[in-house]
Formats: sequence, structure tokens, C-alpha cells
Amino acid sequence: MSLIKEEMESLSPEERFEWCRKQMPAAEKYIYMNSGGCGPMPVPVWKSMEDVFERMVSEGQVNVEIHGWLKELLEEVRKSVADFIHAEPEEIFFVRCIAEGLNTIVRMFDWEPEERVLISDQENPASILPFYAAEPILKLHTDMFSGIGNQEQIVEQFSEKLTSKTKMAVVSHVFHTNGTVIPAACMCRQAAEKNVITVLDGAQAAGNVPIDVKELGCDFYLLSCHKWLCGPEGIGAVYIRKDLIPNVKVPFGGVGMQTDFDVESHRISYMPDARRFEYGGRHIPMYAAFRECIRLADAIGMEHITNRTRHLHGYCRRCMEKLGSSVEILSPEDERLWTAIFALRIPGRDHREIVRRAWEEERMIIQWRTVDLKTKEEGLRISLNWFIREQDIDRLAAFLKKVIEE
Repeated sequence: MSLIKEEMESLSPEERFEWCRKQMPAAEKYIYMNSGGCGPMPVPVWKSMEDVFERMVSEGQVNVEIHGWLKELLEEVRKSVADFIHAEPEEIFFVRCIAEGLNTIVRMFDWEPEERVLISDQENPASILPFYAAEPILKLHTDMFSGIGNQEQIVEQFSEKLTSKTKMAVVSHVFHTNGTVIPAACMCRQAAEKNVITVLDGAQAAGNVPIDVKELGCDFYLLSCHKWLCGPEGIGAVYIRKDLIPNVKVPFGGVGMQTDFDVESHRISYMPDARRFEYGGRHIPMYAAFRECIRLADAIGMEHITNRTRHLHGYCRRCMEKLGSSVEILSPEDERLWTAIFALRIPGRDHREIVRRAWEEERMIIQWRTVDLKTKEEGLRISLNWFIREQDIDRLAAFLKKVIEE
């Protein structure tokens, strides 16, 4: 059991939020509304990395005992990630980021000319560029469906774009633009009926909404820890459904992927599980941080986190509505789709300038985003992670009122 969980076992949800908030110096110092970009790191997460570094420094990085300990630690982290998304450790492999995971996945399959990948028009560039880059190499084509609307509309728009040529559907579990949590289980079922491979990008979901890959029914799920889980950047994980592992290609090679290899026949005996997709050295201290981020979320409780952030979303919506027609709310009206992301735009205003002023005048950290990939229209994304308080939202509303009235 981690120190965090021991400290919080007897606390109410509200007391847990406050205890953990005190572990986040940046969240205490500033109005930190940008977990959708990168969350404020808690002290226990930093401490978990520091402890590993300290032992490596004092004992040596290739000390036999330390080398074995680091390998064991990596497997403990793998289990933590698997438990967090209700998978098995054998179904998890590690990557540096979501884009690396998607580049790996698309190369696991043979592509016939004009076979298609289906994505939404709400995707982050990290979920788009791997497929655009692969088009001239693998001869695939990328299609796009609209992710705007209520739950039923999103499902219908997705279904209409599934064709006999669609081989893979890649969709964010939570859209980075407006915070919509998609009806993923329904969409995965529809795709499976047409033998379409389903890939869910959980960059904005991990630590924001509960994740159960078995209930979702996806073939792949990707997550990282530097956003809503408030960990370090540069580490991620991929879930691959167990029965797919022996039936897809291993696209890249390097030490770690094999149990053995033969220099005469060039034959590689691959690891029996998802570790066959890993290669090269691993920055273990950051993996320790990944585990501590998950421990923090587990100790608070994802149900408590979701209840809190949905309340904050509703509170923020009411505050923004009071500002009148000068504010256009971009997050969905359908409450079933609400998450900790709240998006808006102020027509006629420079949203990048608003972000700069929020920091300089209020010490408030918010983010501008491109909300329409075709028109390049921009807006504001407000991240309402569990440590945000209602008075923080009041401050935001007062600041935006001042901007509007100028």
C-alpha cells in the first residue's frame, strides 16, 4: 500500500481532495486550469522518481542487484497500469507517447491499397499525423467523421462513415477540443460487427473518466500520465487485446522484444506477450512516477473524481451562461458527454492573447486550442481537474467578463 492510500483511508471524498491538493505546490500557488495540457505534479509523484534515482546513484545503474530491482519495478508498474484500465499485465506495452503508440499500431497490419482509417474531426494532431504520414508508405487512406452532437448523433455519424474499406477506427475516448466523452462501447460494438479494428486514444481520459477496456470492447487503448494523472511527460502505455498479440506483426526491433534470436537464420523468438512490442532502454524513474500517479487516482477514487469534475463542469457552465451571448459554449449540452474539460470561445477576440493575459494578470493557467481543424478557428479550453475550487471558476468568469467589456 502506498503512503498516499494510508494517509487517505479514513478521509471523506472532500477531505481526500484537500489532502491531495496540498501535495501539489503549483495548484496551491496558481489557478491551474490546464491539466488537459499537462497537470501539476504532486510531491509524492516527484518523490517516487527521486527515490529511484537516489538508489541508482548510490548503488550504480548496472549493479546486478539494482538491475534486477529495476526490471521488477517495471513489471510492477505494468501491473498497476493494467489494473487501472481493467486489463491484464500481458496486454500492456510501454511507449514514450500516444503518437509512438499509434505509429506502432498502424504498422502491425498489412494494408491493401485504399483501405481506410476512420478518425473524428475532433482529434488531436498526435492522433492524426501518424496516419497522414503513413498514407504514402502503407497506401492507406484516412477518412473523417463529425464528433459534434449528442450521444446518439455521434454514434450515427460514426456508423455512417464505416464502409467495407474501413480497416481501423481511431477515436479519442475524450475529445481534447470540447471534452466530449464518446459512447465508446457502442461505437466499438458497431465497428466489431464490420470487422473494423478499434483504437481508443485515452490521452484526455486517463484520470478524467473511468476506463474499463473489457467493457469498452476496444482492440487497442492508449494512455499517458502527464495530463489528468499529473505525472511526468514522455511515458505512455498501450493495451492490446490478448488474442491479437500472436496475429499481428512486430513492426520494430530492438533489445527487449525477444526471448532469443539466431544470427544464422535471423530468426527472432519474440516475448510471448505484449512486451514483444517494446525495445531499447527504459527510463525507470518515470515509470515509478506513472505508478504513483495511478495510486493517487485510486486513493481518491475515480468515482469521486468523476462526480467532482462533473459538478465543476456544471458550475462552470452556469457561470459562463451568465456572461451572455458574448460567450459561445463549445462543450456538449448533453450531460451524458460531460467531463472535466470545458470549452468556449469569445467571437472576435484573440484567444491566445486571453491566455497570456490570464497568466500575467491573474496567475491563471488556461489554454487555447484549435477547435475546428478546417477553419483553424480557436477557442479556450478550461481544465476542471478535481483540485479546482468553485472560487477559481468565479475568478475565471470575472476575468472573462472584464475582457468582454473592454
